[in-house]
Order: sequence, then structure tokens, then C-alpha cells
Amino acid sequence: MFRLETFRLIKKTFRRFLSLTMIVFIGAGFMMGLMSTPDVLRESIDRFYDEYELSDVVIYSPYGFCNEDYVKIAQTEGVKDVFASREIDCHGKREGGGVSAFRISELNRKNNFFNLIEGRLPQAANECLYLFCDYRNNYGIGDRIIFDYGEEDIHDYLKVSEYTIVGIFESPQYISKLLGASNYNNEEMEGVFLVPNVNFVSDYFTTMYITLDDSKEIMSNTVSYDNFIKNRKVVIENLASEQQSYYRDRLVAEATLKLEDKEKLFEEVKNEGKKQLDDAKKQLDEANIQIIAYETQLTSLEAVIKSLQAAIEADMPLLQSIYGYTVQVEGGIDDILETIGLDGIYAVSGTMEYLYHQYKTTINQFNSIRGQLNSAKAQYVEGLKKYEESLEKYNTEIEEAEEELKLARAKLNDLPKSEWVILTRDQQYGSALYKNTCLQMGTIGTYLPIMFFLVAALVCLTTMKRLVDEQRGQIGVYVALGYSNTQIIGKYVTYALLASLIGGIPGVIVGQMLFPAVIYNTWRMLYFLPSIVLSFPIRNVIISIGLFSLLMGSITAYVVNETVKDVPASLMRPVAPKKGKEIALEKIPFLWNMLSFTSKITARNLFRYKSRALMTIAGIGGCAGLLILGFGIKDSVADVVPIQYGEIFRYDYIIYLKDDDHIEENLIELKKNPNVDYATSFMEYTTRIYLNGEENTANTIVIDPEDSHILLELKESDRKTPIRLDNNGVVISEQLAKNYNLKVGDSITIESRNRIKQDVQISNICEMYFQHYLIMTDTLYQNTFDEKVSNAAIAINSSVKNDTGQFIKGLQDYSSSLSIAKFQESFNLMVGALDLIIVIIILVAGSLAFVVLINLTQVNISERIREIATLKVLGFNDHEVNMYIFKEIMLLSMIGCLVGIPIGILEHRFIMTAISMEMIKFPIHINFMSYIYGIIITLVFTVIVLTFMRRPLRKVNMVESLKSVE
Repeated sequence: MFRLETFRLIKKTFRRFLSLTMIVFIGAGFMMGLMSTPDVLRESIDRFYDEYELSDVVIYSPYGFCNEDYVKIAQTEGVKDVFASREIDCHGKREGGGVSAFRISELNRKNNFFNLIEGRLPQAANECLYLFCDYRNNYGIGDRIIFDYGEEDIHDYLKVSEYTIVGIFESPQYISKLLGASNYNNEEMEGVFLVPNVNFVSDYFTTMYITLDDSKEIMSNTVSYDNFIKNRKVVIENLASEQQSYYRDRLVAEATLKLEDKEKLFEEVKNEGKKQLDDAKKQLDEANIQIIAYETQLTSLEAVIKSLQAAIEADMPLLQSIYGYTVQVEGGIDDILETIGLDGIYAVSGTMEYLYHQYKTTINQFNSIRGQLNSAKAQYVEGLKKYEESLEKYNTEIEEAEEELKLARAKLNDLPKSEWVILTRDQQYGSALYKNTCLQMGTIGTYLPIMFFLVAALVCLTTMKRLVDEQRGQIGVYVALGYSNTQIIGKYVTYALLASLIGGIPGVIVGQMLFPAVIYNTWRMLYFLPSIVLSFPIRNVIISIGLFSLLMGSITAYVVNETVKDVPASLMRPVAPKKGKEIALEKIPFLWNMLSFTSKITARNLFRYKSRALMTIAGIGGCAGLLILGFGIKDSVADVVPIQYGEIFRYDYIIYLKDDDHIEENLIELKKNPNVDYATSFMEYTTRIYLNGEENTANTIVIDPEDSHILLELKESDRKTPIRLDNNGVVISEQLAKNYNLKVGDSITIESRNRIKQDVQISNICEMYFQHYLIMTDTLYQNTFDEKVSNAAIAINSSVKNDTGQFIKGLQDYSSSLSIAKFQESFNLMVGALDLIIVIIILVAGSLAFVVLINLTQVNISERIREIATLKVLGFNDHEVNMYIFKEIMLLSMIGCLVGIPIGILEHRFIMTAISMEMIKFPIHINFMSYIYGIIITLVFTVIVLTFMRRPLRKVNMVESLKSVE
């Protein structure tokens, strides 16, 4: 009988039963879908990891690995396979394209396999594969790319430097579309290439990729997997403590031998050079002695010449007496003798002949020696100059060589110990981001359904309580007929459980098929994901259906139990209506008298039935809060880029140069451009940050504090207090500080552009929403690392957007450029997929609001059926009856919307804090229009529901409704 009565009750109250079913359907489906999403994310990616054998552990070493290291690792207990990989990060470009940082890896491998999704495998040494990417300026099949290694020769690392792309691949090793920092100048990595193994020149390995025994049996990104890896990692760490110095010691020994050979060679060259210089000095000394000898001879000859001249001058009077009329003595002895001639000399004296020959011979000898002297002096001067240059060059080269050898010896002696860096999947870039995503979805899947559940619970409580109140008379009959309390409670609990099961079972099926699939495809905007793996976790099914069943059953059992405690006679009588009381508004006559009759009745009923009003307000407020939450999430996501690259970063373009050799000329050239509002240079690179044994990366900006206000407008987390850069410490972004629990005054270890590690102090924490940032002054950088700041980046502000080409003309050493407008497009494309999740939240919240309003309105009408019938008997027309009921519901809906505003704010603050990613912090902000949209949607649903309720009001049977229940 009770079973039949239960079905009769369902048929009699079908609309109410259907409303309960729909509430459970929506709530259980939403709960099931969101709770299962993290499991779907884990199972799908775990299958991908297992299929292509993603490594469980990766080992890096600052010195690389030798074959002996590989053998030791391969023989370690629990190790299944080891892929000893050779990789290189370098620059690459295609014809007409910019320069970017890429990673080049080996094609053939023992794990970390790849899936060829387009093209073919390389068949020649100059062919390669490219990692699939669907949002960057992508490379395609047939493109040629040229690699270089800056000042070093790329052929020291790769036999072939030019490649043709013949295939596109995907790999579980690179599931994140953000690839992180490269090892080449800490630049952001733009892509990955696989080339034939034979192209690598080095005989040492750069990375060890390890897969462990039995790891496939455990689900990735779970606590069980974490514990499994933790235990296995200990064995590898023990091996590292024994083996990690082996290759370093071998390299040091080899380098020491080479250095000693160089030192010996240096001594030999030094001695040989000194010998050559000594020989040259000896030759110069001998030349100088010869010069002195020539000068002595010249001095002697000068004395002879003077004596001959004196003897000749003694005969001058005779000559003049003989030839006085023909010889003009003007030119000296030589001229006179030449004029007179030999015959003249013979005529004068036989002695004069002798003197003439002696004089001429001496003069010729003098001139000859003087010529030799001049030649010897010239050779001496030239030799002395060469000697001094050789001596200076020798001293410089010896000094430089000694300094170089001394520095090499010092570096060799100061080489740090080799420490292997052992990373698990959770510490690798892409896998770590994905695990954080799973955790974030787990948080959302836990707390957001609870909010829906609380709203649904409130409505279910109201509905079942009022249903039981309506069944008081029937319950009284059952009690009078002798049915036990358990039987009576069981009937209504069965009613509630049927609603839970009928709504819950299809709800969890639809929810599991819909929500995880939508959310999974949404995350494809950030990750390269395989096909989805859907399942129905029994735990989540039990929780989703069980919670609503427990809720409905418990509420029903409690209400019926309280009801059956009364005596049958009292139960079979209707509950006396509550006595009307004067309300506060009646004490303000000029306002009260302005109200119509129905408005006055509405105002009195609101205070007369306080519990009903509060239940309605709470239900509608919860739904309005969920709608505001949905729009608020959209606002927060949409605000990331405008705030980051509109308020904090105040530039439109960044031009990257190869170096800063011509930075001033480039700035002058840019400032001539009429479209450039301002331009300033700075240094930017990706640094590694070492915190508590963990490693992370941050974009580092080094800038002159005088120019910083042009580039940045830094504020503290309150978004109000400005931050000024100083030389006392660095400024880090808020999310980085939050992730590692850092505060002002703490010290962190960072790297310079050239990979020098130093400790710096945190002077302030700034507002930042996307990626980790570290900002410091150029003076602090120089003082910390003892390195010159290379301002090879130029920030440009321009009224012309998304046209980089107009700025790079005429620039020297141009490397690449970044348009903030294009970056915003890429970022919006990545996070824009969240809009779909937001739409789902809004639709579900709207559906819940619709069902809640229908349910509450139905209950309201059923409770007041006699009151409505009385109004009809008194002559109220349909419109007046509708307004009598609907005015109260509309007023309660408006109040509920206002209550929903603080509810939505609290929910939004909680959810946005929970879903913040490792490198993304969402601003906690809701636009004014989002509140309006949430309220309008709620009110629209209210109007729609009231429109549907007009028909039941018209069908109220006055006679049946006013019959006595006695």
C-alpha cells in the first residue's frame, strides 16, 4: 500500500517531484563532472606517458656524462632503461625570419619516444623533425633552418648546421606550449628539433633520461606515484654521491695534463724568444761598436785632412802670385786645385803633387767611412726599433700568456664539484605545469560543486519541508491507523530517494560525458594533449548520488519525524495561519498610504512568513552569486593582459639586438621615427633561481633606475603603492614570492647572463600577473656579478600597433622583435579557452536558478492555494491575482540578487585564489557590468518562471480549494 501511495504522491505532486529531480540532475551532474575532471586529466596523460615511455627521472650535470656514468646508471637497481642523450641549445633561423633559441636533440632514443603526426622520418644527415606547435610563428615541412652558436663554431657541436624539416612530431616530453628557458644565454626556447644521432660531434652525453621498473603500473600525478618516485630516487641519489665526481675528475686530470704541456711549451717559447732577443741585442751591441769605430776613424781622418789643408794653404801665396790674375779664390782649396789642374800643380812644386794625392785619397776615404757610418747608424736605428718592438711584444705576450696560464690554473683549481641535478617528472617544466593544472582542477572540482550543492540543499530542504507540511493530514491518518513511525518516515524518504536516484543517475552520466570533455579540450589551448580517456570513477558516482540522496533522505526523515510526534487529531487539522502583525513600514504613514492594497499585503506577508522569505532569498541569492562568480572569473582572466601589458609594462614593442655595440646609434635612429613616442634600452634575460634545493626561472630586467619609469610602473600587491628601484636589492613578482613563501629581506640565489651565481636580497614584491619577473638596477647587477650590463633590448612605445617592420629599418645588429599586440593575441588564444568553462558555469548556474525559482514558486502557490481561491471568490481578476503572488516573488528575487552580490564576491575571491597557476596570478576583480549581468539573468529567469506560473494560477478551483479540511 505504501508503495502505491508513494507513487500516487509522486503523480499528485509531479511538478514538485520533477523540480527536485532536475535540481539533483544539475547538481549531481555538475559535481560528478568537475570531481572527475582531475582523474580524466591524469588518466589521459598517463596513457600518453606510458605509450611513449616518458622518462621518470632526468639527470643533468654541469660537466656532462661519460660512458662509465651511463653504465653505472643503467646497472642501478630499479632502472629499466637509460637514454644517454646529446642535446644542444642554440640559435636558429630560417630565410627571412628572426633568430630564436631552439633545442636540438637526437632522433633515435631508448625512451621519450615521439609520435610522427605529419611528414616522414629523416633519411639524410641534413634532415630533421620539428616539434608541433599551433600558436607560434610555426615552421613547416620543407622549411630550411640554419643553426649557429654565437661566437663559437656550431660545427664544434654539430657536423651539419643547415637542415630541412621533413616531419612534424609530438612528444610527452613537451606537452606544454610554453617550453621554458633554454640553456643558450637563458633565452626563452621557441621550439625543438630532432636530428640524426650521427650529427653530434661530442663523445660525452648532456642528459640522462631514466625510466624505472613498474612505473607504468602507477598513475602519474598522484600521491602513489610521488611516493614510488621518492623511494626510487633515493637509490639514484646514492649512486650520484659516488659517481658524480668521476667524469669531472677525469676531465680535470686531462685538463691538468694539457695545462702542464702548455706551461712547458710556454717556457720553451719564452726561453726561445729570450734567446732571440739576446742575440738581437748582441748584434745591436756589435753594430754600436762598429759605429764607434767608424766615428773614431772619421775623427782621425778629419785630423789628416786638416793637416793637408794646412800644408796646401802654406803654398797658397805662391799659387796666388803665379795665378793671381786667373784664379779667383772663392771656393776654397778644393776649387783652387781643381781650377789650376795637375799641370799647374807640377809647375808650382813637386811637393804639391804629393799633397794633392794625399788630400784626395783622404777625402775619398773620409766620405766612404762617413757613408758606412750613416748606413750603420740607419741599420742600428732600424734594428733598435725592431728590437724594442719585439721586446715590447715579447713582454706583452709573455705577460698575457702568464696571466692566461695563471687564470687557467686558478679556474682549474677553483672548478666546483660536480653535482648531479636529479629531477622527477614533477620537477620538469611541462609535466610540472600539467600537474599544477590537475591540482587546480581538483580544487575547483572540490569547492565549486560544494557551492552548487549548498544551493541545491537549501532548495531541497525547503521543498521537502513544505511537502511534509502539506501531508500533515495524511500523516495523521497513518498514525491513527496504527502505522509505525518507521513506515511513515520510510514512505516520504522513498519519495525523496526516488527523486535523488531518478535525477542523480542520468545526471552523473551526462555530467561525466560533458564537463570533463569540455574542460579537457579547453586545456588543449595550453597543452599538447592526447585523446581523452573517459571513465566513471565509482567513488565519484557514489559521492555525487550519495550526497544528494543522503541530503534528501535526512531532511525528509528529520521533518517527518518531527511531524509524527504530534497527536493524530492535531495532525489532521490544518496548521493555523500565522497572525499578521504591524510592520515597521506602517509606522511611516505617508509611505504606507502610497502603497496599493496588494503591495500592502505583499509587505505584510514578507514579514509574516519570514522563514519562507529567507529560504527564497537564500536560494535566489546563491544562484545569483554563482552567476556573478562565472562572469567574475571571465573578468579576472580577461584582465591579466590589459593590466600586465597596459598598466605595468608601458611599451608596445621590444627590439632585440645581437649586442649593444651600436645601441646609441640605434636609439637615435628610432627616435627619428615619427611613430615612436619614446624608446629606452635595457637588458633582459631568463635567470635561474635556486630556492631550497629547487630551481625555477624568472624573466630578469636590468635597467637604469632613471629610465625605469618609462618602461615599468611597478606597484606593490595593493595596486596602489608605487615601487622605486634602488641598489639595495631586487624586486620580484608576487606569484613567485607566494609560490616559495618569500618576503622582503629574504636572500635568493640567481644567475647572471653568463651563468654566474650570486645571492641577492629581495627589496620589494611587485604586482605581476603573468610569468615570474625579477627586476634590478644596472648598478646592482654590475656590483653583484662584476659583469658589464649589455643593453641589447630596446622598448618602444608607439601609436602604431602590430607593425614591427617599420621600426627595424636601418637598425644595426638587429636580431628579433616582439610585438605586444601579437603577444596579447597569443595569450588571449591560450587563456581564452577558459571562456568555455565560464560559459558552462554560467549556464549551469542559470539552469539551477531557473529550477530553484520554479520550485520555490510552485511551493509558494501550493501553500497559498486557499488564499488565492479566496481572492478569486472576492472578485479579483487574473491579473490582480497574479500580481498578488508575483509581486512578492519578484521582490524576494530582487532582495536575493542583492544578497547574491557579496556571496558572488566571496566565491570569486576563493576560486580565483585556488585556480592561480604556477606562473599566472589572476587579479581578483569583478567589473560593474558583471554584477548587472548576474542580476539581470536572475531576474529574467524569474520573469520566465512567473510567466509559466500564470497558467496554474488560472486553473485554481475555487470550490475545491475552499472546502473544509475537517
